[in-house]
Amino acid sequence: MRQYLPILGVVLVWSSAYPLIKIALMYMSPIILAIIRLTIGGLILLIYGKGLIYGIKEFIGALLNVAIFMIFLNLGVLLSTNPALSATLIYTQPVFVAIFNYFLFKERIGKLRFLGIIIAISGAIYASGNISINIGALISLLGGFLWAIGTVYYRKYLLDKDVIKLNSFFALVSVPVLLPLVPYQNYFRFSLLGIFTAIIIGLTAQAMGFILWFTSVKTLGAFKSSSLSLLVPALSYFFSYLILGDIPTITEILGSSLVLIGVILTNLASIKH
Repeated sequence: MRQYLPILGVVLVWSSAYPLIKIALMYMSPIILAIIRLTIGGLILLIYGKGLIYGIKEFIGALLNVAIFMIFLNLGVLLSTNPALSATLIYTQPVFVAIFNYFLFKERIGKLRFLGIIIAISGAIYASGNISINIGALISLLGGFLWAIGTVYYRKYLLDKDVIKLNSFFALVSVPVLLPLVPYQNYFRFSLLGIFTAIIIGLTAQAMGFILWFTSVKTLGAFKSSSLSLLVPALSYFFSYLILGDIPTITEILGSSLVLIGVILTNLASIKH
């Protein structure tokens, strides 16, 4: 039972992060929040991992997996009707990974994985309602797509790297990349609540979350960890209600359920390939 504690910690800090991000964004722009989060998280990972790994391939990985992705994540949460809906759509990542692996690495999709892809995409479209006016849902879905690109890039070029040191570099090098964008979203209203929430997000979601995640992958394996992490979007609805009082619509619940079923089927199919 003890080996499941790290992944349970991951689920708690990552699922509660979405409503906390929504609160922080009331007082600062998505870019400023990302900079605070990555600075705090990156420094803690630097100390914990006793160094970092850097290079051109690592820098490209940082752009895909952190700098650009963080913009999509924060904007998606800011503009979504419910932060938990944003979490669900971002977690379509395994579906896009399966599609990319088919075209790039010639991994066969198979009937179960194909069914999962169809169900997940259908659920995402349904949960989003009218995507033409639900821009937050579209941005979140694009965030899942970008996360998948970053995952495939990581698999091809960075798989043998020390993950803690690598993620420390990802976070810290993303800060100067994001800084020039601050004038384009230069919104900051001084608030102790806003600053405190941003710091908590950096400590928990960015630092503690990644440390616990890689601990879980080491003890439980990648598949079990990935499967249990699907509790994140589900619990995000609970924390969004608990923290913000946001009640999901029937459309969001049904659509999100389809997304999670589709992602679970996609993950299950991975066992057979």
